[in-house]
Amino acid sequence: MNQNEWLNQFRSVNGREPSQEELQAAFQRGEFSQTVPAAKRKMKTSTIVIISVISVLAALLLIAGGGTVYYYVSGNADGVWENTYSYYYSSKKHRWVSATRENKQNNFEDETFLDIKKNSVKTYSYYVAKNSEDFTSTSSYSHIRSMYKTNIWQRKFDLSITQAEYMKDIRKYINNFFKTQYTSDQDLKELQDNYKKTYKEIKKGKVTYQRKGKQLIVKTYNKKGRLIEQDIYIKRTGKAVTKLYHNYRKAEKAERARLDKLNAMSY
Repeated sequence: MNQNEWLNQFRSVNGREPSQEELQAAFQRGEFSQTVPAAKRKMKTSTIVIISVISVLAALLLIAGGGTVYYYVSGNADGVWENTYSYYYSSKKHRWVSATRENKQNNFEDETFLDIKKNSVKTYSYYVAKNSEDFTSTSSYSHIRSMYKTNIWQRKFDLSITQAEYMKDIRKYINNFFKTQYTSDQDLKELQDNYKKTYKEIKKGKVTYQRKGKQLIVKTYNKKGRLIEQDIYIKRTGKAVTKLYHNYRKAEKAERARLDKLNAMSY
């Protein structure tokens, strides 16, 4: 038995603690073995270094993971965005021009908004010329499928439709909103050719975006990498979104009525 077991047995038999002499005599007679505390095992230096490195790497991975999530979330542009200001570079004037201010000076009322769902970017746009008996026209972008998808990691709008898909939608748009009894087949062909050139120019260029809270800044670059347009959008929700769609449908209806009236006129 060990020393503790012998002590417990001695106390139960004698009802007291053993003297030092009795303890020493019992040990010499071999009645118990002395309990020796186990020595603490020292950790090797190499093991300590490995554990430290693993701990640091784990901390870095947690930090990087958190940064990655934040970068993705902060770049998610889903929602409805109304254009509030637009600039473009005039190659003729060799300077930047405010399209927003220019339209107001020409008595043009224009509206553009983006509806981005699951990274798919759909554009709606129209203008009303107040000095031409409220001449209303919607843009081609409003009548074609979503042209872009947001590339969150690179903060870009990537072209998401082929030229064939684009031209299929454009031909339908031209037939519905340009073709009248006064337009010739040659006029329609030239118009289609111009849209085909437009698509090729778009494909060679680049569109980037930057989200700052409720503000979305969209920049357009030409094939040479030069910035040629910058648009500022504000995120809209609730009744503001309903109003944007209501006004757009109203503009489209007015445009349709104007075209029907034109077709109904006799030579």
